[in-house]
Amino acid sequence: MIGMKFGNLIEPLDTFTRWFSSHLEWVGVIGIILMFLVNLIDVIGAKLFLWPVPGATEVISFSQILAIAPAIAFTLLLNRHIRVEFILMRFPKRMREVMNSFTSLLSLVTFVLILWQSFVYGQSLQKAGEIGSTSHIPFYPFAYFIAFCSIPVCLAFLVEVLKSLSEAVKNGPR
Repeated sequence: MIGMKFGNLIEPLDTFTRWFSSHLEWVGVIGIILMFLVNLIDVIGAKLFLWPVPGATEVISFSQILAIAPAIAFTLLLNRHIRVEFILMRFPKRMREVMNSFTSLLSLVTFVLILWQSFVYGQSLQKAGEIGSTSHIPFYPFAYFIAFCSIPVCLAFLVEVLKSLSEAVKNGPR
């Protein structure tokens, strides 16, 4: 009965999470392209015209945030993240699902904390008016962006928790 209730919630939540993550992935692609272009223009400008791009290092650093933060959820959904499963595979199926639920729950809590603290950090940067020293780009949007990109990661871990619990309940006591 409980597995059926989870099943009704899991599929639409998983579909939404995958849709959200795939759209965020395009922001990551833009971040990578921006890093490439700024680096290219900086090198060509510095070597050929003796005029490097002012603040290129900062722009590339900010672009790294744009490239990495959105990729976390998509990587998680593609199962491209690191997991140590060689010990877990020796346990019975129900125990594996309970352990998966527990580790996914811990990961969910971790990313909820990352989301919250990134948002708080963004607020403090915004209040302080922190900006890049040469590019004069404000820091706070990038902290908010990390918080925003943590949302699909939290949803993905929530789906994992629900799937594991559903499997554990479905398999019954063993």
